[in-house]
Amino acid sequence: MKMINQKAAIVALSVLIGGGALLPFTAKAASLAPVANIQQSAVTNFNQQAEQAIQQLINQGVLRGYADGSMRAEKQVTNAEMMKMILLALNPDQGKAAQQLEGKQDRWYTSYLEAAAASGLVEGAEALQPNAPAASSDISAIIAKALQRDNKSVQYWMEQSGVGQESLTRGQAAQLLVLSEQAIRSESASITSIKSLNKITLEVTFSAPLTLEDETTAAANANFAFDHDLKLVNQPRLKTGSIATYIVPVQTMTPGTTYTTNYKGQQSHTVTASDEMIQLQDVRQVTADTFEVDSFRADGVVDYGYLISAYAGGRGANAIVVDENNEWNGQPMQIISSLATRQATLTPEGGEPITVSYVGFTQSTDGKQEPKFRLPAGSTLQPGVKYTVTADWFVLKNNTFTAEAMSPLQIASVSKVDAATLNVTLTADPEDELFGYRSIQLKGSDGTTLTAQYKVQTRKGAVGVFELQNEGKLAEGVTYEVTPVGNWATASDITLQS
Repeated sequence: MKMINQKAAIVALSVLIGGGALLPFTAKAASLAPVANIQQSAVTNFNQQAEQAIQQLINQGVLRGYADGSMRAEKQVTNAEMMKMILLALNPDQGKAAQQLEGKQDRWYTSYLEAAAASGLVEGAEALQPNAPAASSDISAIIAKALQRDNKSVQYWMEQSGVGQESLTRGQAAQLLVLSEQAIRSESASITSIKSLNKITLEVTFSAPLTLEDETTAAANANFAFDHDLKLVNQPRLKTGSIATYIVPVQTMTPGTTYTTNYKGQQSHTVTASDEMIQLQDVRQVTADTFEVDSFRADGVVDYGYLISAYAGGRGANAIVVDENNEWNGQPMQIISSLATRQATLTPEGGEPITVSYVGFTQSTDGKQEPKFRLPAGSTLQPGVKYTVTADWFVLKNNTFTAEAMSPLQIASVSKVDAATLNVTLTADPEDELFGYRSIQLKGSDGTTLTAQYKVQTRKGAVGVFELQNEGKLAEGVTYEVTPVGNWATASDITLQS
């Protein structure tokens, strides 16, 4: 690693670790020193960072020092050694149990590999070559599993620590684990700071990441007690790359209002509502009863689906990491949090306003930021009429469109997956999530009637998965006549033989 990268890694790691866990690197002092001294100071401080991290793990019983008192920070670690360190640092119960068996089996490391396999950190005890140098690209995924986190976050921490894709040294491994220990989930996590990002989004930092149970919508609504009747609209979502900072979607806040919350009855925290509206660009009709609005990352607006830990693995190259100031590549980013239960107002020219509802799971799909809104059931957009879109939580650069006559989607076939699941195939790929919350009705030759609804985010091309509602089941030998519920699609002589 180059000298300048070492110094950058030290500064970044000091920011991430916080609280003096590792020796700080003073950028101001370095800027006053001669260039040669800066480089030497970077090396010295980098080694001190590594050695102090090693000493911390020795004190915890995760690492062992050498008889001569040396740290050997530059010594490469093997897969077996790394697995032992991960278990003892991040899964201490399993690690200590494995430690009790160390030296009592065929190899010193056998108990650790078996514990790793039993914990689901690796596919099997034979999955790793125990004596091979530990590669950071493999280890990041194992640490992510140990922390119940996404791999992208761990890789980001590695980058900030100056760890490349090559083998790990004791110093690099120690620094990574010291940082990773702060990301262990805790039932006793408490709020350390809270701020309002915009009218529908809070950012809350905890002392540690929440347990998976505490991240659920039900638990979060019970744990966050806001005054002024403010409620969460969806679960808190951990930001990719952060230790314990969450995006928390809430109902539209009243600008200037100071909200107080107790988390699990602990110390109160206050936050003043922001008056910042979500900045959207354009609106367009997509079906006879649905329109979409869009925004763009290039304009400094990003949907939280692309920067939260829960989705990082499935978003591929579209997933990003913003820094503690919510900047990406030096650009401040406005964050759109969950749009669950959100509404907007659609006003036809010369007519009465219509309340329209967000179509779930459409806000960030296919690499786009184009949430859909749908008219009340049975209503359609009237061709030739100009409509204006407004809301109390977003503003559109272009907020009008003129409705056009649009043909409904056309169902080509329906096939049985199992007794409760169907594949519905259209004549063409509808793209995006236009299947969203659509249903079909099945009238059986035995006189029964069943309803199946689209299972969100299951579309593959023109095919969407529909699930029978109310515990309905297809009966063997029955022929079903298929019709769409509502006017979202047509189905000409479509039948299903069960």
